[in-house]
Amino acid sequence: MKQLPTKLLTLFLTLLCVLPYVYVLLNSLRSGGEWSFWGYYQVFLAENRYLFRFWKSLALSLAIALVQVFLSTMAGYGFAKTNFRGRDTMFFLLMVMMILPLQVTLVPNYLVLKEMGLLNTVYALALPAMFVPLGTFIMTRSFQSVPTEVIEAARLDGCQPFSIVWRICAPMNKSGLVCTFLLSFLDGWNMVEQPIVYLEDAAMYPLSVSLSTASTGDGATQLVCCILAALPPLALFAAYQRELVEGIAIGGEKG
Repeated sequence: MKQLPTKLLTLFLTLLCVLPYVYVLLNSLRSGGEWSFWGYYQVFLAENRYLFRFWKSLALSLAIALVQVFLSTMAGYGFAKTNFRGRDTMFFLLMVMMILPLQVTLVPNYLVLKEMGLLNTVYALALPAMFVPLGTFIMTRSFQSVPTEVIEAARLDGCQPFSIVWRICAPMNKSGLVCTFLLSFLDGWNMVEQPIVYLEDAAMYPLSVSLSTASTGDGATQLVCCILAALPPLALFAAYQRELVEGIAIGGEKG
């Protein structure tokens, strides 16, 4: 009986989280006040602009995630397993940058991209997102769990640093890699402020921003686009839920 209030509260909060998705799903099947698949027909068959933006956003997010995993893995190994002057200070500054709100970096990034002539290009979205510090923090904490004896044995066998990172340390920290990939993908997939600031052509907006203009007079079409935007994150979370939780836990335990 003592656990009943907790269970009721958990059920209530769960319903609050689930109800918006149920609303979107049910109303995506209604058009003109009647049950219909018109919205799905518009998005998947009648017009190709919705799917075009979907695949373009997916490619951009995957590119951001893959590059960030590579860079974070190399930097994480450097912070975790090599000694160099100023390492602790640099890692502290990395953590400071990690907690800064996105809005703080929008203007500096805009000025840098403007000087480089990259505004209103896909590179304006990709490059800043590839160098966020969260992935490096996660991989640093993950690599700290690798025994130093393993790395020393690999060096005695003639392994080069690049091989040690990708053939020994990375396979031992799959959870960290997957966690970094998923969080990087979600950052790229859900970006809203960056396209609005860095892009002048609305036709270049990713799906996350173009959802607000997806409606063609029928709300069902916009709701189907919302479902379309939710599919990749849901699929990745369903496939790698355990690795995501373990990767976050590793960062917290060693923080």
